[in-house]
Amino acid sequence: MEKVRYRQYAQLLSVYLKPHWVRVVALAIFMFAGIALNLANPQIMRFFIDTALAGGAMKTLVWAAVIYLVLGFARQGVSLASSYFGQDVGWRATNQMRNDLAAHTLDLDMTFHNQHTPGEMVERVDGDTTTLSNLFSQFVVQILGNAIFLVGVLGFVFREDWRIGAALTAFSVVALVIYNLTRNIAVPLYAAEREGFSRLYGFLEERLIGIEDLRTNGATAYTTDRFYEVNNDVYNRVLKTEVMGEFLRSISGALFIMGNAIAMGFGIWLYRNGTFTIGAVYLVFNYTSMLRRPLQDISRQINDLQRATAGMRRIEELYSTVSSVEDGDQSLPDTPLSVEFDHLTFGYSPDDPVLKDVTFELGANRVVGLLGRTGSGKTTITRLLFRLYDPQQGEIRLGDTPIRKLQLDSLRERIALVTQDVQVFRATVRENLALFNPNLPDQRILDTIERLGLTVWFDSLDNGLDTVIAADGLSAGEAQLLAFGRVFLKDPSIVILDEPSSRLDPATEQR
Repeated sequence: MEKVRYRQYAQLLSVYLKPHWVRVVALAIFMFAGIALNLANPQIMRFFIDTALAGGAMKTLVWAAVIYLVLGFARQGVSLASSYFGQDVGWRATNQMRNDLAAHTLDLDMTFHNQHTPGEMVERVDGDTTTLSNLFSQFVVQILGNAIFLVGVLGFVFREDWRIGAALTAFSVVALVIYNLTRNIAVPLYAAEREGFSRLYGFLEERLIGIEDLRTNGATAYTTDRFYEVNNDVYNRVLKTEVMGEFLRSISGALFIMGNAIAMGFGIWLYRNGTFTIGAVYLVFNYTSMLRRPLQDISRQINDLQRATAGMRRIEELYSTVSSVEDGDQSLPDTPLSVEFDHLTFGYSPDDPVLKDVTFELGANRVVGLLGRTGSGKTTITRLLFRLYDPQQGEIRLGDTPIRKLQLDSLRERIALVTQDVQVFRATVRENLALFNPNLPDQRILDTIERLGLTVWFDSLDNGLDTVIAADGLSAGEAQLLAFGRVFLKDPSIVILDEPSSRLDPATEQR
């Protein structure tokens, strides 16, 4: 797989961290304060040991112990603050990315959505973004902070003796080179893992939606077998990534053992030569032990970076997908509109047209009914009017304006659709009728309910317009009347009725 350049990481971080720079600065301050406190800790212990062995005053030892305790509590407080700001920054940045990805996905044409299940898109928008959380919240600060901490540790060791300082520096350089060489090893495995989860969630979403059909047709056992296959595929992918992650962590453990051996050997040799005191030996060994944290953190960050890289590639792939339906720059007037199809040809597959050279004109304030056999293209015509798809040939004009030149928001604002399949959201009556438009006055909504003949149903609700409803709480006819209510409140220029009264009784249908 192609490597992700560091410039791409920098661009991504710049876009999503810039709005939260104050919190990022606070995170950096607390993390660097923690580094300073960690570096100071062994110096106090070295002073305490050497002073005690030299028969120093008890008062001096007590003060050293008090300072050690104070610094310990300060380290915990700084660690807590760092954790808080890290999580805060990570969630804010990734939530913004989720918003951007969701908006981008909703703007893509129906051809794209027909090729990807909603469950897969949930995993792409949420799951892949979650893998970037650590990149946003801690990666840069952790890498920079651990590098500074590493330099600080080596600096203090050099101050004790240049030979042990040089040995540990060489050891650290070798460790970092090894970590860098392993940076992209696991990326293909993590990318495959993300793809496996997308398939799993897509499978679950489709089967849960069709649960009634599965049960009534006796397909439950078959679905369970298929779920086992999909889930087992995910298990195998995750197993490979975990084995790779453990392999990378074992590299860190082996390097740490080598570092301790170097420190122990040099410490014993320098102590026997009279160069080091017991306190100095403890100091060097303690600092060497502390090298484990920056090296392990760098290893973990590199491992997390590989997961983030896999997520980044999938996110960039999604961002690079553009809608074939391009937005126009003209708007429609708030008046009745004429509709004209001019030699239009369209097929969901270009090689299999549903509509062939269709031409007709419907004047403003006119009504036309379309009759035809199943699959003749009646619903397809309504989808083309909304520009959910663009025709391969020909043109559609609304009020003498080609719809390709219209702003999509303006086009869809002036057209309304009622079908036999109505989406009722788990939300309030007000939100379902107004389709989450907060600007519609309550009185207008109440008048619409009365016009629909839903007064008896509405009066039975406990909280009026604030009553939360769902699809399973309404009859099919009531749900279809709600769809008519949305049209009345929208007051569009063109109304499309696609078998809108199939679930209404004859009297209500006539009204």
